[in-house]
Amino acid sequence: MYAALCWIVLSTMIFTFVSCFDGVENEYRVTVPTFATVTHDEVGNVRLYLDEGRGILDPSSESANIKWGDAVRVMIRYDLPIITGDNISMENTRFKSIVRSAVKIDTVSMVDVTGMDKYPSTLGNDTLLGFTMHAYRGYVTMQAWTATNFNFDMNCSFDRNKFDGENLYLNLHYNEKAGTWNNEFLQTVSATLPDFVRTPDAVTSDSLKIIMTAPVWYSSAKDSVYTDTVTCKISRTRLNPPTYSNSTGGY
Repeated sequence: MYAALCWIVLSTMIFTFVSCFDGVENEYRVTVPTFATVTHDEVGNVRLYLDEGRGILDPSSESANIKWGDAVRVMIRYDLPIITGDNISMENTRFKSIVRSAVKIDTVSMVDVTGMDKYPSTLGNDTLLGFTMHAYRGYVTMQAWTATNFNFDMNCSFDRNKFDGENLYLNLHYNEKAGTWNNEFLQTVSATLPDFVRTPDAVTSDSLKIIMTAPVWYSSAKDSVYTDTVTCKISRTRLNPPTYSNSTGGY
């Protein structure tokens, strides 16, 4: 009796699952978010270089009607491709897929504070609840979280005198301003790596270590402040931003 009842329930579940997709075509997909760098060719085609080694994406004809404009860095939602074969490295693999949406991320130039005794007041030095960053293909992407949804200015500065060929020390600067940040992800800015780091043989090791510091509250009660540090590494082969013609692979 119990076994028969279980089979009836299981059969109902299977039927319900299948019937949900009855008559639906091309809806079996996994849509995920990621950061990407936007490149353009001379006739306006767009190619996206995805962060984290996710590959090189040419938006398919089924993609949303996105006005790319002058966007360089974006947060996109795209359908994961179906990749077959053994030992595939996605980083330099070109593929077509559907881009569902894109949000422009502001891109800034890092500020050179070499020789300065104190930072310019315009940079801002607001205390954060926390921050993170990663570096890929010529850009450092910074994300900060605070107790508010105010709009913001965010950038980072460097001191050339502290660069030793292996380590780049950065100071994160955050400043609240009027307006609100309405996107569903953390407050985000991308900064291009400084030119002096990208000159030939400037980085003497296999990878560049980036060390970023910023003032952070010990707790949400905002009772005290300390200087927090986050680090990441970027290969010396990925210090320059991509261009449309960088990719060599096909589909």
